[in-house]
Formats: sequence, C-alpha cells, structure tokens
Amino acid sequence: MMSNHVAIGIASMLAACGSQAPMARSAPTTAGVPIHGFELPVVIENHRWFLQTKTADGIDLRLYLDSAGGMYLTKAAAERLKLEIRHVKTEEREMDAVPFPRLADPRIPRPKIDPFPVLPKSPFDGDDGMLGAFWFAGHTFTFDYPNQRLVLCEQSEFPEVPAEHVVAIGFPRDAKGGPTMPYGRIPMIVDGKTFDMLFDTGATVDLTESAIKALGGAAQQRGTSFITQTVFDGWRAAHPEWRVVEAADRTADGAPMIEVPKVTVGGFDVGPVWFTWRPDRAFHEWMAQWMDKPTEGALGGSAFHTLRITVDWIRGRAAFER
Repeated sequence: MMSNHVAIGIASMLAACGSQAPMARSAPTTAGVPIHGFELPVVIENHRWFLQTKTADGIDLRLYLDSAGGMYLTKAAAERLKLEIRHVKTEEREMDAVPFPRLADPRIPRPKIDPFPVLPKSPFDGDDGMLGAFWFAGHTFTFDYPNQRLVLCEQSEFPEVPAEHVVAIGFPRDAKGGPTMPYGRIPMIVDGKTFDMLFDTGATVDLTESAIKALGGAAQQRGTSFITQTVFDGWRAAHPEWRVVEAADRTADGAPMIEVPKVTVGGFDVGPVWFTWRPDRAFHEWMAQWMDKPTEGALGGSAFHTLRITVDWIRGRAAFER
C-alpha cells in the first residue's frame, strides 16, 4: 500500500522536474492474437492519457493517467463532486483528503488508497486529478497509442510477439518475489548504449512561449521523456548536430530539451524523440527510493506514441507492437 506522502510526492516531483464507458471488447494485436478485456473510456491528448468517466451520481470526472505518478483529486473537483474534505494526519504528513467517489462503471479499478489525497490544484491543464502507479499495480494494461485505446486485460492475456519485442520490467520485490512498488524500469538504447529508464506514461513538459515557437506551435503541455543532466550533457557534447531547445520547460526553471534521432525500445527503433533535462538527483536519488535500481530518466509519450505496449505489473514484463 502506498503512503499518501508518496502519492502526492511522486506527482509533485514529476510535474516540477468519451464520458460514457464503452462495452468490453477485444483489442487486436499485430501478432493476430486479440487481447481480451475492458476498454476504458480514455482520450489521448498530445501523447498523454486521460480517463473520462462519470461518477455514480452522473457527474463528469476526468483523471490524468500516469504510470509513474501519484494519486490525488483537486480541491475544485472534490467540491464539485460534493465530497467531504477532511484534514487528516498520517505518520508522515498532514493533508486534506476525501473518500474516492463511486464510479458509474464498476469495471474501472478503484484506487488502492483511502482516504484519497486532495491538492489545491493540478499541475496539469484540464484534469480533476490523477490516477498513478498504484492504480495500475496488480493489473495488465495495453496502451494502444496509435488507436487511442487503453485495455484492462484479463489476467491470462498477453500478446504473442517475437521474443525481441518482450522486455523485462524491473520492480522492487519482496523475499517471495512479489512486487513491492509499481514504478517500472525498462531499457532503451541510444547511440549504441543501453540506459535504464522509468516507464512513465505521464511524463509532461510545460513549454515556454519560445519553446512552443521553436517546435512549430501546438500545445503548451505535451508528452515528453526525461533524461538526467549527465546523459544530456554527454549527448550534446558527442552530437552537436542534435537539436536543442533552450529554456524550454516552465516547471523546471527553463530546462532545455534535446531531440534524439533514434531510440530503440522494445526491439523497435522510434524517433526522433524529445527528452527534457532533469537534474541527476531526480532519478539517481528521488525516484530511486521506490525503484529496484536508479535510472537515467523516464520514457514517455514522445517515445511511445507510435507503439502498442502491454505491461504486466505482476510478472514484470512488457510486449511492444507496431
């Protein structure tokens, strides 16, 4: 069970550094074997996932889905849903919290923490809160980026794909082999070198006006990937031809971004992929507290948006398809 301190802290760190639920149906895979399960009511906006559903009282609810994030509702959402906000004390902190609302569709998994944290506001635009890593834990999900489909798979389902497209996901585990934290580590290859990365569907950059102009317009907040300062500086020194946008990220004191022409993940070459700078300590120290080993950053929508990825949070494996 995640502490409420971790629930809020993960979301804060990563931010700073259809309303009717459809019927369950099969999601086809490139291998021709369907993944059976429940297709959640989601939309993808700028390579980021949002759950769009209703409460049991028929009130709209829009939650950001972040595989490396924490859990919270905004104060405005809690008030709109008429939830009683209580000030509670835990061993680690004091916070405002609410009982998580009942949803109209009981097939949508309920968060595994109670009471549910409340934040004054979300760092992201247009959402009522976040469902994070512990919401995904214990399940298998297929993230079908090209078709904008998120499927909660039946436990026995996993795509039949060539071995080179199945990768192990590292989770901290107890003496019996069970996962103790749901923050997954996957490998990527850049320029012939393998890097350990956090699996992060919620990685977001909040672009400055100059960065929006440099990238040709479009959304201020969009999916990104993160990379530590040490690796960023190494790439920049070795490849002065790789494009860099200075003063790009509002949430990290104008952190720069670098465009990597080719990244190999899950046996597929993808790219170009934008990575946003983060200090080494964000992953070597902060995120490392909840992972099986330190990483050099996080892979998110800027790397994943051409892929269909099935992640098994219990067995620690992921299948990649394109």
